[in-house]
Amino acid sequence: MHQLSEEPHRTQHLQHADTIGELRSEIAASSPDAASALANSPFSKYRGSVSWVEGFEKNLHILAKNQYPGRSMGVFTSGGDAQGMNPAVRAIVRMGIYLGCKVYFIHEGYQGLVDGGNSIHQATWASVSGIIDDGGTIIGSARCKEFRERPGRLRAAKNLIEHGINNIVCIGGDGSLTGAHLFR
Repeated sequence: MHQLSEEPHRTQHLQHADTIGELRSEIAASSPDAASALANSPFSKYRGSVSWVEGFEKNLHILAKNQYPGRSMGVFTSGGDAQGMNPAVRAIVRMGIYLGCKVYFIHEGYQGLVDGGNSIHQATWASVSGIIDDGGTIIGSARCKEFRERPGRLRAAKNLIEHGINNIVCIGGDGSLTGAHLFR
């Protein structure tokens, strides 16, 4: 159900609970930015079959189901464990699957990326069920000295190619993201 509520600073906010469908006319009339963005969106052909949210920026964000069929992505965690790693892994896996991607776990971070083999396997919707409250990271986390050198990164690239992975998501801190930047 759509509801309009008045918030401070006279801003109108659209609330919805997992609605998929068209923009109701009274909402469109009260929010010209949202109506205009929807009408001019390159995704307007998906109207009626996509989820939409009016954000703080007053932009319309549209994510169509199966928007990226044939793409694949690997997700790994690196460095020390931190709060929120499992929820981040779950969100990435589920959004990837929703968008039509194959999603792969890369166990033990950069070490798993270099080792390949059994360290890389496909994730499913069910494989991330019930992990939000678990501590640590379900896919493990490890640093890798081999990855710092070019031959190690070439092995990692070969392993990604063998599994058909063309995108990776690195969850970690500064050192982890420095490694991802080096890998580009």
